[in-house]
Amino acid sequence: MDIEKVTANTKWVWTEHAEKLNPNRSRAGELVWYQYEENAPKDWLDKGLIIDAKDFKKEGQMSIFDY
Repeated sequence: MDIEKVTANTKWVWTEHAEKLNPNRSRAGELVWYQYEENAPKDWLDKGLIIDAKDFKKEGQMSIFDY
C-alpha cells in the first residue's frame, strides 16, 4: 500500500502540536526529517503535526519580516 504524500510550497516543519506529542524528536518550527522535507505523509498534515515553513508562526515570536 502506497502512503499518500503532500508536497510543501517551501519545506515542511514541525508544529507546536507535534512538539507536545514528541518533544525529544520534534521541535516546533524545525524542519522535519530530511527525507520528508518536501514530500511528507498526508496523515501528518491531517493530524496537525506539520505545516509549510512559510505559514509557521511561533507564538510570541516575531521575525524581522514582521516589521
